[in-house]
Amino acid sequence: MPKIPTFTARGRPTAEAASVVSNIKVNVNQSVAAAVAPFGKSVEDYYIKKRDNEEKLIAKKAIIELKGESDKIIQSQKDNISEDESINNWKNTFTPLINQKLSTVKNRRVKKLIESGIDLENSESVYHLKQNSFKAYEKESVKLYNDDVNADVAKFKSETNPNLKNKYRDQLYLKAELFNEEHMLGSNDLKKRKEAIDSVLLLTDADSFIGTPDAVEKIKQIDKDINGTKFLSDETFNNSIYNSYIQKIQSVAVKGDPNADYEEAERLLNELENFERYNGSKTISGKREAQFATLKQNILTESISHDSFVRKIEQGNKFYTYQTEQKKLLEGTFFNAFDASFNKGVNKERASEAGLEYESRIDLYVQSNPDATYNEQQQYARDLRLNLVDKYDDVSTEEITAFNLTENKFNVVRETASVFEWYSEYKKNPSLKDAEGKPIRNTLVSLAKLNGYVDEDGKVQINKFFNDYVEILKSRQEG
Repeated sequence: MPKIPTFTARGRPTAEAASVVSNIKVNVNQSVAAAVAPFGKSVEDYYIKKRDNEEKLIAKKAIIELKGESDKIIQSQKDNISEDESINNWKNTFTPLINQKLSTVKNRRVKKLIESGIDLENSESVYHLKQNSFKAYEKESVKLYNDDVNADVAKFKSETNPNLKNKYRDQLYLKAELFNEEHMLGSNDLKKRKEAIDSVLLLTDADSFIGTPDAVEKIKQIDKDINGTKFLSDETFNNSIYNSYIQKIQSVAVKGDPNADYEEAERLLNELENFERYNGSKTISGKREAQFATLKQNILTESISHDSFVRKIEQGNKFYTYQTEQKKLLEGTFFNAFDASFNKGVNKERASEAGLEYESRIDLYVQSNPDATYNEQQQYARDLRLNLVDKYDDVSTEEITAFNLTENKFNVVRETASVFEWYSEYKKNPSLKDAEGKPIRNTLVSLAKLNGYVDEDGKVQINKFFNDYVEILKSRQEG
């Protein structure tokens, strides 16, 4: 008979349901609230820390904003030499800004953080205010000292009385001593300041001697009397002497200036070239040698052409006056506002066109004849005036067009018959003189001169001009 399978139970029978086993153990003697208390405190600490950090951040932002305003106020006081005034100005401006900012903060803890932070910043701000005031005081003090010294040096330079010069020197020494004492700079600084004063006064005296008799010996003597080599190097001394001479030379050697004195410039050049300090140090040495050589060559070259250049300028001024008067005479020949017979429109137009042509021809003549003598210039201006009087005499408004040297030199339209009449008169009397030998004006001759029909010997080419001019008139009539 088959066997039924069996098994052996390894545990005891139970009515408990299956579950997950935890390793948390609760003391049987504690309540549930007491058991979970540590977990509640951890959460509380986290939120407190989070709140503190947020409040610190808000306070820090406010402090940064206030510090920015404080820095602006400090910057505005940077040139204030009064420390107390600077600090008071800062306080009076900054304190209301702090109070205004705090009034907007409701959280007492944040307000306390802002106040504490600002107190720390304020001590630093006061330090910067004091530092800036001291720097401003130093800067202003140095400026006033330098201005004061320069004023006395200027007095010393312009003074010729030895007693007053010594007085100004003593005043400069005293000011150096007071400045040194005020800033507690020590004996070495005072020594250097007095040497600087001696250097400036020595070079100032030297500069004033240049251009006067025995300048070199005078400079050597004052340099030697104060033992200038002890505090003023040869290079500095020689460079200053060189520059003073150059300024003096350039002030008297101005090409084209009627008051220029090139003889004095050359004398100063020779004096400078041989200048030596009392200890034998030569001024023209080192890099100054090449500079001096160039300057000397330029001055000598200019001196050769200077006299001629000045004469040209003087001649130009004289000729301008002369030719201006000639133009007035020319225009007055045709127009007079107070003369009823010469104040019509045609008179004004003749005067205007004649004046325009006169100016154009004068300008061209001056440019083309730069070497003309004054007599030649006068003769040209006078002849030009007379020729233009002939050209514009008795022409009507309809016969005049705008004159232009390049495009419309023949700006007066004439009748061919008139041209033939002038030519006939010329043929009858080519000498253009009357029975008494006085000159006779001929318009055709004047027009020929104006239009350049003159040979190399100055003879008017009347026949050539007549032929050309007739052709021009014919072409105008046909066109």
